[in-house]
Amino acid sequence: MNRTFFACLLGLAAVQSVCAQSAATAPSPAQTLVISGTGASFPAQVYAQWAERYAQDTGVKINYTASGSSAGVKSVQSGAADFGATDIPVSAADLEKFQLFQFPTLVGGVVPVVQLPGIASGRLRLNADVLVGIFTQQIKTWNDAAIVALNPGLNLPALRITPVVRADGSGTTEVFLSYLKQVASQSAGSADIKGAKTSANPAGSANAAGSGVMAVEGSNKLVAAVKATSGAIGYVSSDYVLRDTLTAVSLPNKRGEWVLPNLEAYRAALRAGELFKNSLTAAPLINVDGPGAWPIVTATYIVVDKSPKSLERAGRTLNFFYRSFLLGDKAVAGTGFAALPIGTQARIVGMLTTFRTTDGQMPRVMGQGSAPVLASSN
Repeated sequence: MNRTFFACLLGLAAVQSVCAQSAATAPSPAQTLVISGTGASFPAQVYAQWAERYAQDTGVKINYTASGSSAGVKSVQSGAADFGATDIPVSAADLEKFQLFQFPTLVGGVVPVVQLPGIASGRLRLNADVLVGIFTQQIKTWNDAAIVALNPGLNLPALRITPVVRADGSGTTEVFLSYLKQVASQSAGSADIKGAKTSANPAGSANAAGSGVMAVEGSNKLVAAVKATSGAIGYVSSDYVLRDTLTAVSLPNKRGEWVLPNLEAYRAALRAGELFKNSLTAAPLINVDGPGAWPIVTATYIVVDKSPKSLERAGRTLNFFYRSFLLGDKAVAGTGFAALPIGTQARIVGMLTTFRTTDGQMPRVMGQGSAPVLASSN
C-alpha cells in the first residue's frame, strides 16, 4: 500500500467525523455559482440529498437533472454540464479520446416491480426466462403456466400483463438487459432480447403501437405508470422501491437462492464481485456467485471534463463529491443504495485531491491552496 493511499485511508476515517464543520476548507463560497449535473436517473435522489446538504454547508447550489446515462456523458463532452452521471462506465478508450475523468460513487440494484392486487412485496417469484417472455409479450397474463410453476400456492389473477419500459437512453435499462441477455436461456422471445440495443427498451420490436407495452421517459414516469396500471410490471433502481413502497419481485441468484432486493443483498454482490478491490476499473456485478447476492447490481459513475472551461467550476464540482465521500456510509443511509467499501472511498478521495486538468492545472478541490491535505504525507 503506497503512502498516498494509506494517508487517504487514515484521513478519510478521521475527517468523516468533522466533515460537517469543514465548510471553511472548501473553495470560497460564490452565492451566484450554480454547478450543473445531468445523466443517470439511477442515483438521482441520492445526488439530490447530497446537493441539499452541500448548499447548506457552502452556499453553492448543485442542480442535477435525471436525463439518462447517455445524455449525461454527452452533456459533459459538449460542455453543457459540469458533470455527468452514468450507470454504464465509459470505456478506457473513450475516456482517453474525449479527455474525461471517471470515478464510481455508490452501488445499487435494479429491481423488477409489479402492480398486482393482493400480492405483497417479495412474494412473487420470477426468473430471467419468464421476464424475457413477459417483456417480449410471449407471456401475456399473470396466471400463465410458467409463472404459476414458480409460485405454487400463490393466488395469481387472470390479469393481462402490461410491461412498462424506458423510452429514453437509460443505464437502468442497459443493466436490466445485460442481466436478461446473460442469464436467460434460449426461451421464446430470447432472440428479441439478445438483439435489443442497449439503449433501447427490453421489449425490443414488441414496442409497436398496439403491442400492449408502455414506453415512458425517466424512472419517475415509469414508477407512476406501474402504480397506476393494474397488472403492470417495470424495472427501477433500488431507491425507488424503498421510497415509493413498490411491490418488488424476488429473483433467483447464480446459486439458485431466491433473493429479496435489499441492502444486504447488494452488499453481498459487492463482496462476491470484489468490486474495486484492487483498482477503480469497472467490473460487472451481474449474476455474481455469492451467498445472498442480488443478481442485478451495478455501480454508478461520475464523469467530468479534464479540460474544463472554468477551473473554479471544476474545483467546486469535485469538492461536492469529495465532501460527500467524507460522509462515508452516512451519505447513503436510508437511500436504498450501498456505500462503496471504505478502501475504495479512500482511493477516490486520493484521486480527487490530486486531479489535474490536461494542461496540468490543479482545481482547488479542498480550498486550501493546491496541496492535497489527505495526501500530504506523500
